Amino acid sequence: MDILQRIRDMYPALTKKQKGIADYLMENPEDVCYITLAQLSQQTASSELTLLRFCEKIGCSSFLELKNEFREYTQHMIRLLSAPAYFPPENASCERSAKEALLTDICRQEAAAVADFSASFNPESIVAAAGKIKKSRRIFIFAHDISKILGDFLEARLRLLYFNATLIDLADLAETQNRLQQLCEGDLVIFFSFPKYYYPMGSIARKAADTGVPILTITDSISSPAAEHSTHLLLCQTSTKMFYNSLTLPMTILNLLASCLVIDMVPESERKDFKKTLSS
Repeated sequence: MDILQRIRDMYPALTKKQKGIADYLMENPEDVCYITLAQLSQQTASSELTLLRFCEKIGCSSFLELKNEFREYTQHMIRLLSAPAYFPPENASCERSAKEALLTDICRQEAAAVADFSASFNPESIVAAAGKIKKSRRIFIFAHDISKILGDFLEARLRLLYFNATLIDLADLAETQNRLQQLCEGDLVIFFSFPKYYYPMGSIARKAADTGVPILTITDSISSPAAEHSTHLLLCQTSTKMFYNSLTLPMTILNLLASCLVIDMVPESERKDFKKTLSS
């Protein structure tokens, strides 16, 4: 039995104050992974002692155990929502002409997306994002699943320019919580958020925003989970026929962002020499 079901089963036996705590936990299950006892006390208008007694009431020996149970629940939901629902058959037949036509269509779709991006490109958004990066003492890049490819690329480019950049895998909930708690003035958070959106992304972005640090999100939509908590957005289309996301335009954005930083930081007369120093 998961922690939410246990709370539901015990709900009738809880006091009015305990029901208020239970209501908050059931309405914000993914938040509990990243919240401190003091923060939960503030959110529920309960004393820390009352919260600890609530933990005991529902069978948790400590607040840490409560958080661990909610972390297990969140990981279960991530697996449930992220697991592939389709397994290709051993032999999938397709006429060669149909296959070639489909590949041509996909190629044209990619080209059209690039053309649309280029036609509406606003360099000011890249310049502003690069400006935030330059002002940052530490840069924390949060990514998950396929977006880790983008995160690795960005981290490598930033480190080439001697920025203190760190990539965090959002699937590691403990490390994510640890990094969120470390955020302070001078830091910058960068999120990648593309379909299928990571289950706790909205909660993670909200926790980052609560620290007051600037947040740059690279995403496909202003309605993505992290967007509403971000101070800067870089938008690009990622839909494609065979997969949830094409990385063509996100990579284009990262290349533009890194190029802007080089333009700002490396004198024009030295750029050829700078390029020669790169390994790849």
